[in-house]
Amino acid sequence: MRIAGFRRLSRVVSHAAASSSSSSPPPPSSRRVAPPSHLAPRATQRHHHHRHHLAAAAGPPGHRRRRHGGARATADADPGVANPGLDAANLCIRGVSVEGDDVRAVLANAGLSPTQVDAVTTSHPDLETYDLAREVVPRVNYLRFLHDNDRLGGESVADAIARQPHSLERRFHLVHECEDYAVVNKPWCVRLDTPRGWKDAAGNPLNRFTPKYPGDLSVEDWLEERYPGWDTVRFVHQLDNATSGVLVAASNKRAAGRAAKLFRERAARKAYIALVFGHPREDEWTCDAKLGRDPSDPKGFKERVVVDGEEEGVEGKASETRFKVLQRGTFALRGKHEGADVSKVLVTPITGRRHQIRVHLAHGGYPIVGDAAYSEDKDTFRTFLHAHALTLPFDAKDGGTKTFTAPEPPSFAAAIL
Repeated sequence: MRIAGFRRLSRVVSHAAASSSSSSPPPPSSRRVAPPSHLAPRATQRHHHHRHHLAAAAGPPGHRRRRHGGARATADADPGVANPGLDAANLCIRGVSVEGDDVRAVLANAGLSPTQVDAVTTSHPDLETYDLAREVVPRVNYLRFLHDNDRLGGESVADAIARQPHSLERRFHLVHECEDYAVVNKPWCVRLDTPRGWKDAAGNPLNRFTPKYPGDLSVEDWLEERYPGWDTVRFVHQLDNATSGVLVAASNKRAAGRAAKLFRERAARKAYIALVFGHPREDEWTCDAKLGRDPSDPKGFKERVVVDGEEEGVEGKASETRFKVLQRGTFALRGKHEGADVSKVLVTPITGRRHQIRVHLAHGGYPIVGDAAYSEDKDTFRTFLHAHALTLPFDAKDGGTKTFTAPEPPSFAAAIL
């Protein structure tokens, strides 16, 4: 019954996602196949299809600046921030925001020429409908933060925006709200919540978090302002910082427990849309490679494919993801990968392991565009992974089955021809 449910969701979501594509996908082939190896990233690929290290080139590390006291200011007359949190070591953080009375003024003050401003607003027409203070200005400040910390590859903020205008995409909106739940379409590179609660050995509170730029708003912050009557924001599942799309929060403990139980029991059905490098040979395939932590990553961030028996004492976690090609085309964004083969893929994770979709796609030779951790793409402004639909089969007394859908972001359509 659970598999049948996934197939129903796949058909519904596939139709919705494909309707926004410029071309129809070829007829599906539903057989299980070994993941293709001819397009594997240039990480080590040894022996058979499960044995990928997936330690794609990390690119040049950001220059580590020495701090004396507070975080270093990065602009003339900019005081930076006082009392930086534990996560702000060696980061340059501005205390002053870009300013402007409208979108065009903000872009001009960020360094764009009048010609560039015209081109950006033409390419990204939704931009002028965004909330200036909560969406446009913070995204420009985020790009300034990346530049200040050598994460734009030497490109200026103005040139980065002009080259890929959808880098300014940052739209918060609700896809559902009721007495118990608020379902948010989360923008990419926006945190779920604000880390709190650490103490030192003496029990004194530690400042665990410092906003990285003016307007560094989390989804929790946004919901707290929208629902001042909630005693706390309770997220019932997780969504990576880099991923956009459906995110469910509960207004009370009982509602949070009902929804979280569905995730624990794997009754929740999820569907994602990803833009990947390459043209998969099959229209549909399944990856069931086991996953585990990547010991080569000193930060403990990355996962990898694990083959039982290859390493003593290392056993991977069972994982399964299903894929269906929605569109094959070429990459349309200006930059190093312009004109490359890319595909839009519907993704249905059966299990819910950390970074499962990202690792399984890279393992098969089709890494996600913009995924700096599992691909060699350090040039694209976002990780092109979007949580498109979520179905929660509540009991009838709790309202029955509900499906929440976050429309495909405009940046996807802009990125593929």
